[in-house]
Amino acid sequence: MKLPGSLSRPDIATKVDTLWSNTPTSVARVWTIVGLALLAVSFPTYAQNGAQNTRRSTAPPAISSASSVKATNDWLQFRGPNGTGVADGPTLPAQFGAKKNLAWKAVVPFGRSSPVVTADRVFLTASEGDKLVTLALDRKTGKLLWRRDVVRARHTPIYKANDAASPTPVSDGKNVIVFFADFGLISYGPDGSERWRVPLGPFSSFYGMAGSPVLAGNTLVLVADQRANSYILAVDARNGKVLWKKDRTNYEGWSTPAVYTPKNAPAQLLVLGSNTLDGYSLDKGERLWWVTKVGTYPKGVPALSGDMVYVNGEGADQPFLPSYEDSLKKYDKDNDQRIQHEEMKVEPQMQEHFGWLDANSDGHIDRAEYDFVRTGTSTSGHGITAVRLAGGAGDVTSTNVVWRLKKSYPNIPSPLVYRDVMYLMKEGGIVTSLNPATGEVLKMGRTPEALEEYYASPVAADGKIFMVSASCKVTVLKAGAQWEILATNDLDEECWATPAIAGNSLIIRTRSSLYSFADGVK
Repeated sequence: MKLPGSLSRPDIATKVDTLWSNTPTSVARVWTIVGLALLAVSFPTYAQNGAQNTRRSTAPPAISSASSVKATNDWLQFRGPNGTGVADGPTLPAQFGAKKNLAWKAVVPFGRSSPVVTADRVFLTASEGDKLVTLALDRKTGKLLWRRDVVRARHTPIYKANDAASPTPVSDGKNVIVFFADFGLISYGPDGSERWRVPLGPFSSFYGMAGSPVLAGNTLVLVADQRANSYILAVDARNGKVLWKKDRTNYEGWSTPAVYTPKNAPAQLLVLGSNTLDGYSLDKGERLWWVTKVGTYPKGVPALSGDMVYVNGEGADQPFLPSYEDSLKKYDKDNDQRIQHEEMKVEPQMQEHFGWLDANSDGHIDRAEYDFVRTGTSTSGHGITAVRLAGGAGDVTSTNVVWRLKKSYPNIPSPLVYRDVMYLMKEGGIVTSLNPATGEVLKMGRTPEALEEYYASPVAADGKIFMVSASCKVTVLKAGAQWEILATNDLDEECWATPAIAGNSLIIRTRSSLYSFADGVK
């Protein structure tokens, strides 16, 4: 397969063709043609490229991530405490499977959302036909405590790699709040009784919605970036009352926000969108500051560590699609200066993503739609951007960006900062450790038993990094600048969800099962 505007790379062509036919995604994170194009263009060769970055001339102080993460017995949102993916304090096994260190295994319906964990519950969502499902399982035994179904308000067509239960729930430690794009927000109490609901949608996104709600005290926040009419919404988590709603100019995105509380200042929301990282006031939703050229089609969650935040966005230095004129020569058989769905059948992989380019869904792609994707969404910066949260108002790009890295960064998994080292998990089993203060690459290598796609974001605890591949091969690293592989555990099933860590439990969701692993369990 050769993607338009990409290099012909025989070493990855077979794998890419296979992915197009059955491509999964993680809780936040949606697979797009953009990622495949960039995979073809920039798949790294260690001897030739390596990771590069640009830095500000003034080196920032060392970062201490440990001080911002407390030992925790729960995992209440996507990627745990404030989306960091870190839960220091527990003891976790490096080796586990069906016959080793397995506390329990439960059969669950299909969904791509990740589990969240309270003191005595595990919550997750799923979908079955018209039913949008919320589950509560006993944390100690995996026994199903209750199941609640709501009937979806509509069937919004979305790309097959997403599903109706992609966003991850959020909990206040007692109650649970879930978001379904075909329904809205709904909250249940610990016994499964409905507390409130907020109808939302319909949403406009070819790939579907995937961003997860988060809690900041009694305020629930949801970012709904879509093709048009994007917004950020705050709801009182106690009763479902809308506190504020602010329009956003950003287009499609699948990112989950993080909460930042400056010293002696009110809390802010860190929201990664197409082209910008925005800081909003939590209390009123006022847009306070922003950083530009951070890439497009954002996924995951901003990685907050001390007074730094790290974000990941797609893009390229040059347009990844050919010119509109060249595409017309290839596809426009009736010479009407537009590209019809049927005309694109000569390249099935592109035809499958026709709706991504056909923004108004009128059955054809015109120049404006095509050029918006070709230039407007591909060359506005990309890679990992490190931002110092040093105050300021308005556009702080020139003053607050510390470094950027434009090679060997992931498509979907979020960056992880753990014990003063950053970890990146890229497609093909490529692991990179960096100095988060400077962007210096410390080590780059592979997970030799899991050279495949990755949709789950890495998580960390007990001096270990857990990285879950698409076929649920879980590579466990010994944390450190010169990380080492401790074990690879094969659960032999598709996996999109990011693991949860709570107490001494490592909880992993596969396509049809939920596992709880703990050290010393026979």
